[in-house]
Amino acid sequence: MIDSQPDIILTIDTGTSQSKVFWKRWSQGNTELLLMGPEFLEISPDDLIDTGLSGGRPENDAFIELFNGKIYVLGMKAQQMRGKVPTGLSKYEFAAYKALAIIGAIAETANLPEQFTIALSALLPYKEYQDRKAFHDLLEHNLAGFNFRGRRYFVSPLLLEVKPEGAGLAQSRRNDAPQSFNHKNILVTMIGQRDASLLPFKQGTPQSGHGIRLGFEQLIDEIVARASLNLDAKDAGRLTEYIFEAQQNSKRLDRIARMVVTEAEVDRKVEQLQDAIAQSRNRYLRDLLDWMKSTLGQDLYEFDEVIISGGTALYFKDELEDFFAQYDLEVSWAMNLQDQIHRSLTTPIDPVLACRVSDAFGVFKLLGGKVSRLTEGMTVAR
Repeated sequence: MIDSQPDIILTIDTGTSQSKVFWKRWSQGNTELLLMGPEFLEISPDDLIDTGLSGGRPENDAFIELFNGKIYVLGMKAQQMRGKVPTGLSKYEFAAYKALAIIGAIAETANLPEQFTIALSALLPYKEYQDRKAFHDLLEHNLAGFNFRGRRYFVSPLLLEVKPEGAGLAQSRRNDAPQSFNHKNILVTMIGQRDASLLPFKQGTPQSGHGIRLGFEQLIDEIVARASLNLDAKDAGRLTEYIFEAQQNSKRLDRIARMVVTEAEVDRKVEQLQDAIAQSRNRYLRDLLDWMKSTLGQDLYEFDEVIISGGTALYFKDELEDFFAQYDLEVSWAMNLQDQIHRSLTTPIDPVLACRVSDAFGVFKLLGGKVSRLTEGMTVAR
């Protein structure tokens, strides 16, 4: 039970490719989608003074200062900064500090006072979900007082939940057809930038989940090695986008080639890239499917339905559908959630992005329903 209404509700998926966030003012306003780049650097106070971080959208020009004096620059701004990637932080610490910066960016966008309240659901890949208590406690501790872009905030989390990747897809499927969900064996499959996660449900009951570091990041590393791509940091940051888009637009390979060779050598480099991508796709897909088969074993024959999401899953859409067809599984891409995203946002959203954020949107919907039940009849906190 919570004793007042939150100023803001939000769901955060601190993904490797970018953080994906749905948020809104609880008392009024539209649902908003915020995206923050993956860059994360530790800098010194002198670096901060030298660059005078200011201007631009808060999520693209973000830095936080913690209790302990550490200063981290995140997102697009970090691309132009001198600094170092912190080596001593665990994945849950990266996720907690990203969440802190996101909350600061929303506070500035929404013009909130220095003290405000939130209801938050955060998503973690299944492997990182094992550290959910450490993530929860670290984030809660730092919300009590932190600086975002030079302004001090004191944030009270009225509700702070941590859920595994895939929870939004599963719970939305349950809510849409509870009887069907409770009488079927359903597998939720999330394949993203860094991780792949499997969440099985038998007759509506969640089973032990599984996770592995096997996402688009590993495919890109293989392509880089096979194609001998020696890229600077800025071009390396574009590579994931270009490789993904090259599936539908081969001209993206020309752009990649021009990053590393002269104009006269572009055609030869494109051929090398095509071979590297084909071989890397085959190897990645073999590794992914072998992991699924070895992890799930005979359970694959017992599932009735699979719900698939994530950018990497979309990249291998045909291959994944063919794989699950071997086991006579009904395949869902959570199109109902994607349709709801299109209706909820005031600005158009790319269909690929809608697929990537559908899990987070599912959790956001659930959070809104929970806050409504817990705060019925209350007034907004101040």
